[in-house]
Amino acid sequence: MSIVQRMRAKLGASMKARDAVRTQFLRYWITQLTLGDGREMTDADAIKKMRGVLKEAKSGQTSFSPEELALIHEWVPPALGLDQIAEALAPVAARIKAAPKEGMAMGIAMKSLAGQPVESDDVKAVVTSLRQES
Repeated sequence: MSIVQRMRAKLGASMKARDAVRTQFLRYWITQLTLGDGREMTDADAIKKMRGVLKEAKSGQTSFSPEELALIHEWVPPALGLDQIAEALAPVAARIKAAPKEGMAMGIAMKSLAGQPVESDDVKAVVTSLRQES
């Protein structure tokens, strides 16, 4: 069951419970995650879009309330921690250390972590620490 389908399933219950914030949240995101032709976004794209909102909120630039941001966290899987990122990058650590520039090292790391829920700031911290070890 996709994210949009799960949201639609929960919409009825939130309406019955008269939970205005959750109902409005679900309606908003169902609309945002449904394409113009009626098809739903893939779960990966939906999560990416929701993560973008959370990233904006960290910088203080968001129109979402704290309650809405908490609801987004319920739908987005948690990102890998620093230790998990370091563990995932262990097979390519030598290539990261050998990269002539920081940007190239980040590229190697991000390609290695493709498809995994990570925050780019966390990856950058791990890459920086790996490069300082050498």
